[in-house]
Amino acid sequence: MTPEALRDTDPRQVGPYTLLGRLGQGGMGIVYLGRAADGTKVAVKLIHARMDADPGFRRRFAREVAAARRVARFCTAPVLDADVRGDPPYLVTEFVEGPSLDQAVSASGPLRGSALDGLAAATATALRAIHGAGVVHRDLKPSNVLLSQVGPKVIDFGIAHVEGGELSSAIVGTPAYMSPEQVSGGPIGPASDIFSWGCVLAFAAGGHSPFEGGSVPDILMRIVTAEPDLSGLAPPLRDLAAAALAKDAAARPTADDLLTSLSAAGTPLPYSGTASPPEPPTATSPQQAADGPLEPPGGRTVPPPANRRLLIGAAAAVLAVAAAATAVALTRDGVTAAKVKSTATTTTEPATARAGGNPLRAEQVTLFAPPEPGASWQAGRWDKDRPQDAALMRKVAAVPYGIWLTDPDVRAKVAATIEQAAGRVPVFVADHLPGADCLPRGAKDRAGYEQWIEALGRQIGDAKAVVILEPDSLAKVPGTKDCTMPGTEQERLQTLAKAVDMLKRHPNTAVYLDAAVKDWPDVPTMTRRLLGAGIARADGFSLNVNGFNRTDALVAHGRQLATCLALANQTCTGTVDPGRLPHFVVDTSRNGQGGWKPPSTYTDPQTWCNPPGRGIGAPPTTKTGDELVDAYLWINRAGTSNGHCRRGTTGDKDPERGVVAPPAGTWWGDLALERAKLADPPLR
Repeated sequence: MTPEALRDTDPRQVGPYTLLGRLGQGGMGIVYLGRAADGTKVAVKLIHARMDADPGFRRRFAREVAAARRVARFCTAPVLDADVRGDPPYLVTEFVEGPSLDQAVSASGPLRGSALDGLAAATATALRAIHGAGVVHRDLKPSNVLLSQVGPKVIDFGIAHVEGGELSSAIVGTPAYMSPEQVSGGPIGPASDIFSWGCVLAFAAGGHSPFEGGSVPDILMRIVTAEPDLSGLAPPLRDLAAAALAKDAAARPTADDLLTSLSAAGTPLPYSGTASPPEPPTATSPQQAADGPLEPPGGRTVPPPANRRLLIGAAAAVLAVAAAATAVALTRDGVTAAKVKSTATTTTEPATARAGGNPLRAEQVTLFAPPEPGASWQAGRWDKDRPQDAALMRKVAAVPYGIWLTDPDVRAKVAATIEQAAGRVPVFVADHLPGADCLPRGAKDRAGYEQWIEALGRQIGDAKAVVILEPDSLAKVPGTKDCTMPGTEQERLQTLAKAVDMLKRHPNTAVYLDAAVKDWPDVPTMTRRLLGAGIARADGFSLNVNGFNRTDALVAHGRQLATCLALANQTCTGTVDPGRLPHFVVDTSRNGQGGWKPPSTYTDPQTWCNPPGRGIGAPPTTKTGDELVDAYLWINRAGTSNGHCRRGTTGDKDPERGVVAPPAGTWWGDLALERAKLADPPLR
C-alpha cells in the first residue's frame, strides 16, 4: 500500500508516532503511515471530530479497542496501540506492505489457482480469529484485504462497527458486500461477515461483486432477492461461496466450518445450520424464528461441496496457521470437547424452586434489551407521515424483550448485550437445538450444541442473565407424532438436561425450560418431559412463548403443572410440599386479547399463525402478585410474522387477512401496529 504525501492540514505527529503519509480515508477517520519510536512502520487511524462529538463515542471506542486487542494475530493486522482519551483519539495497527485485493484485481485481473485458494483460507482464518474475540467486522470488502508478502491479511476489524454503536442494527458497511440482514437493518452477527466473505471470494475470482448492479438501491435489492453471480468460481470454492451467501443467516457456515471444509478432501460442508435451506415448513403447529426467518426468500438450495481436493502451495501454509488459530481461540473460550464434561442428564427428583442466584427473584430487578430493532426502524419510517403510529412503535421499541440466539456463533452478540446491560438483566432465548422446531436447523449434532451452550454460558460468565431454553423443544419431540425427525424423546431430554447443568454453573444465570402452551401437550406428558429434562436443577419453566393465552389462564395452568412436578408423577396425586413447587415465567408479549377463535370454515385454522385481532399484553415485570410466577416477560416479538398462514387453503395468501404474510421471523409493521393498538393494558 503506497502512501500519498501529507497535506498541509495533516498533523505531523500523533502521540509518539511520526506521520509519514496518507494511506486512506473512510467514514471513521483518516489512516496515516506512521513510524514508531523504534523505527517500526505502523498504520495510525485518527478519528474524525464529528465522531468524537457523540457523547457516548469514546466509551464505545474504548470497548471496541479492547475487543480488537483480543483478536489473535492470524491473517490480520493486529491492534498495537490506541489513545481513547486523546484529542483526537487514535488507533494504531500493524502496517501491512502490499496492495489491497481491490487494487490487485484492478491492476492484474482476477486471482486463480493457489492464490485464490490462499485468499479463501486466509480470510476465513482472519474471521475465525475476529469472531473468537467477540468482534464482528461488519465491513469486510476487497479494500480491507491486503495482499502482503506473507499472505492476505484482513484490516479494519478494530472499529468497523463502532460507528453504528453497540452492535446495533444500523446499516454499516459497503453496499455491494453487505449481508441481507445489514440491508434490512436486522441484527448483525458473525454470519454477516461470512456473507461478506462469500462476496469477497466472488470478487477475487470474477473481478466484480456477485450482486453487481447500477444504483445503490438496485444493488441492495439484488442482495436481498437475487441469486449471486459466481461465474468466476469453480468447485469446491464455488460451493463454499454459495453456502456463505445463503439469504438466511442461520443457514450459513461458520468460519470454523469454512476452514474445516477447505482443509478436508471430499468432506461435506459441516454446517452448524443446514446444508440446504429448509423448504417452507408445513404449518401445523407454533413456529417462531424471531431473529431470523425459517423460510429463506426464494427457497434457494445450496449443493453440498463435492470432489474436494486438498489445497496446496500457499493455501497449505495458510491452513497450518489456521489450525493453530482455531486451537488457541477454542482453548481460550473453553469450547474444546475435552472441557465439556459429562453430567447427570436425567432425574426423577421432585422439582424445587431455586432461589440462589436467580436475578428475577431479587428485591429490585431492571430488565434490559437494546431498543427493539424492527419497531425502531418502523417508527423512523412513519415519523413524518404517520406520527401517531410512529409514537406507538417507539413505545413498543422501548420495552425489554427476549433476545433470540439462533446463529452458530453468538458470542459477540451475547458479549455486547452483557456489556450494555451494565448490571441490568437481559433475557436470552436459546434457539439452536438440533432439529429445532422439528426442522433441519440448529446445531448439526448434540456435541455441537453442547459446545454452543458452553460458549453461551462462558460469555455470560458471572453477569446477571435469564435464559429461556429452547422454545417448543418439549412439545415437538423427535420420534413422536408431533415431530417425525430422527431421534428419540430420551435423547432430547438428555440434551436439554445437560444444557441446564452447563448453564447453571454460572452463579447469576436463571434457566427456564420451555413448557409450551396450555393444553399442548397435555399436563401428564409435559410433566414427564420436564422431569427428564432436568427441571429439578433449573429455575423453573416458561409458558406461552408461541401462544396467545390469557395470563390468568396461564397462571392457573402453571400452578397445576408445578403441582405435578413437585409430586414428581404424571397422575398429580399426593400431598404437595409448597416449598417444592417450581416457579415459572409467562410470555405476555402477545396475549392482551387472548387466543383467537377462528370460524369453523377452515380445515386447519392455525390459531397460532398471525391470528387477527390480537394485542400486546402486560408489560414485563417481576411484580406478578403470585409467589410462583417469577416474571411476566416479553419473550417473543409482537411484530414478527409467523410465515405463510394458509389455514388449509391452497396458495400462500392468508384467507383471513387477504395478503401473503412475510417469511417467518420477519418484521411486519402492519401486524405490529395492529397488536400495539389492541394492547391490553394500553401501552404507556
